[in-house]
Amino acid sequence: MSAFSLGLRLLALTLLLDASLHWFERVPVMMLAGTALLVPWLLQSRAIWIALTLATGASVIWDFPFADNHDHLMAFSCLAVVCALHTRDPERAFATSARLLIGLAFLFAVIWKVGLSPEFRDGRFFRVTLLTDTRFADLAVMAGGLDWDRWEANGDLLADTLSGREPWPEGGFDEPPALRRLATFATVYTGAIEAFVALAFLLPPTGRFGGRIARFRDASLLLFAVTTYAFATVRGFGWLLMVLGVSQCESRRMRVAYVATFFLIEAYRSVPWSDAVIALMGRGPS
Repeated sequence: MSAFSLGLRLLALTLLLDASLHWFERVPVMMLAGTALLVPWLLQSRAIWIALTLATGASVIWDFPFADNHDHLMAFSCLAVVCALHTRDPERAFATSARLLIGLAFLFAVIWKVGLSPEFRDGRFFRVTLLTDTRFADLAVMAGGLDWDRWEANGDLLADTLSGREPWPEGGFDEPPALRRLATFATVYTGAIEAFVALAFLLPPTGRFGGRIARFRDASLLLFAVTTYAFATVRGFGWLLMVLGVSQCESRRMRVAYVATFFLIEAYRSVPWSDAVIALMGRGPS
């Protein structure tokens, strides 16, 4: 199976399984994507992908400015398929679009986080996230020096303060040194891996510098997905990145890795693996 055909199948599957919240946005996308999966020749139908582009684009407009980031990427991905199907070489055209979409998504992420957000650069973002965001609670307990009861106590402290029941205590959150180190590592790692992915996918694979970085293009994106979506379970964004990644990939082994990671992202979300690790560490709820 070609990279283009595989990418279209995974994109249709993503549209089917990660449709919008509102029924009037979700039903048209699910029906179109499901039909394309049931009738394989429709996967390369211009009409189907034009309809999906209009449906996903309408969702972004309807939910503006509160549409999720991956909703925009989903609409652009469908548009890229439409553009590719209007060329003489759809596989090459979509591969080029996929590389650019990945590179630009990561470039804008780096600009926003590292360039425009001082609270990200100084580590405050991850310090607060690890202490308050339930998606990262297991990571804070596993590697941040907290046990589950202490993490919940911090959540109760924040809830009491925001509700006005209690004043903010002088000592603030219970923040162990290990958690600060974890926040610093997460800040540096996130900025570095996202910057590398942006360069790897945007720089032309010619010349000494671009050629060296391009060799690690797929590996860097897969590393980002395997590490990030273990805790940040935003499966829609992760799935789209794997779809775009496999669509531009020339290596069969890497395509298998992309597909495996596509399903691993769902396993991260569905399998309570981190709960088992925390229980083995003896840091679960008392």
